[in-house]
Amino acid sequence: MKTKDRIILTALQLFNEEGEPNVTTNHIADAMDISPGNLYYHFKSKDDIIWQIFLQYEERIRAVIDSPDLNEASMKDMWLYLHMIFEVIIEYRFLYRNLIQLMNRIDFLKRHFRHILALKSGTALEILTELKSMDILTADEATIANLADQIALTSTFWLNYSIAIYDDSVSEQKRLSNGIFHILQMLAPFLADKQKEFLNEIASQYL
Repeated sequence: MKTKDRIILTALQLFNEEGEPNVTTNHIADAMDISPGNLYYHFKSKDDIIWQIFLQYEERIRAVIDSPDLNEASMKDMWLYLHMIFEVIIEYRFLYRNLIQLMNRIDFLKRHFRHILALKSGTALEILTELKSMDILTADEATIANLADQIALTSTFWLNYSIAIYDDSVSEQKRLSNGIFHILQMLAPFLADKQKEFLNEIASQYL
């Protein structure tokens, strides 16, 4: 693996484990057993490293957002879509834990992340609209649009919320499952009985 790629990989691991504000370029260099000068040869600053990590994240999250097959969609499809979204969030969790500060600090990141939020909401809207067309979801257009925004909002800020409400002993995977179930519960009042049974099945398996 090239040194530049190792720097990105090591930085991502340290940012996730220790928190981005607590990690300096010297910490990254020490973890790799290279000199700070060697690191600066590849990246001028920590923010440059963060930007490259973000570009990797952006590629991953866009692939997930573009993945749903909207033909004959089901609640299982919504579950799988949310699960893939949360898996990427966990992989790049430092971005979400320190999102506001990073957006204020790195202008390019702010613009790109806003676009990702819009894509999340748009894809959720497409899935919900398809569920409505199949009589799986019974809600008017305004409600569906609001639910789509709530899905994007909750998936984005769930990780920080989970840190506040769960003990440190609760695994990231458990928090992920709880977040997905919480989002699906928003849809429960608008679902047919069979789909509500699917939610109950999820609860018994994952919560």
